[in-house]
Amino acid sequence: MAILRSFIHNPRVLLRPRHILLLSHMRANTSLFGQILGDHPEIEGYYEMHMGYFSWKSLWRQRLNYFLSHDAKPGSKYIFDKILHNGHPVVDNVLKRHDVKLIFMLREPEQSVKSLVSLYRVELPRNPEATVEGAVDYYLSRLMEMQRMARPVAGRYTYLDAESLLDRPEQVLARLSTQLELASPLSSSYTPRTMSGKRFAGDNSARLASGAIERVKSNYESIELSESQSVVLQDAYHACRQALVQTSMGLMDA
Repeated sequence: MAILRSFIHNPRVLLRPRHILLLSHMRANTSLFGQILGDHPEIEGYYEMHMGYFSWKSLWRQRLNYFLSHDAKPGSKYIFDKILHNGHPVVDNVLKRHDVKLIFMLREPEQSVKSLVSLYRVELPRNPEATVEGAVDYYLSRLMEMQRMARPVAGRYTYLDAESLLDRPEQVLARLSTQLELASPLSSSYTPRTMSGKRFAGDNSARLASGAIERVKSNYESIELSESQSVVLQDAYHACRQALVQTSMGLMDA
C-alpha cells in the first residue's frame, strides 16, 4: 500500500528518479547532512540504507525499499542515500550514471576516529571499531576505497569538507543547491526525521533533535592515539583530500 500511495503522490519519483549518493565515512557529520537534504521538498531519504549498488537494479531496490516505509513527496525528484562502508560497494557503472549525483565528504581523522571509538564502545563493544586500532584501520581502508571510487568519475562529483558544513553552512548549502538545480535553497534549519537517532539508521546524538546546526566539539580525552597512528592518519587524510579535490568539480566551500 505504501508503494501505491507513493506512486499516486508522485509517479515520477518512482519511474524516473534521480539519485544523490553521499560517499563518506562514519562520524563525518553525515547524519546532519542527510537531515538537511531530506528536509528539502525535492529530496527523498535522509538516512543510511545499508546496501551496495551493483547495477541499475540496485537503484530500483533502493527506492522500493524506501517507499515501503515512506510516502513520496509530491514535488520530489531525487532519492538520497549515504554509503559509509566498504562492505557496501558502489560499482563503476553506477557511479558513472547520468542520473546519479555524487558527493564525496571527508572529516579530519583525529575527531573521526575518537568519535567512532566512543560510539562503538557503547553500541557495539565487541566490534573492532570499539578499539583505537580497529577504528584507525576502518578510517584508512575507507579513504582508500573513496579514492578508488573517485577515479572513474573525475570531474563529475562534488567534494565537501565535513567541517565546512558546521563552519560555513550558508555558503556550502547555497552552492550545493545550485549544483543540484533545486527550485528552492537548502536550509541549515530542518525538521528532525524519525529514523536518524535509531540504531543502525544514523547518528544517535541528541544534537540532531534541535533541528539546527550546532558547532560543538565533543571531548574524547579518554581516547588516545599514538604518535605513529596520528602521523599515518594525517598523511592518509591529506593525500586522500588532495586527490579528491583535484579531480572534483571544485571545493564546495571555496
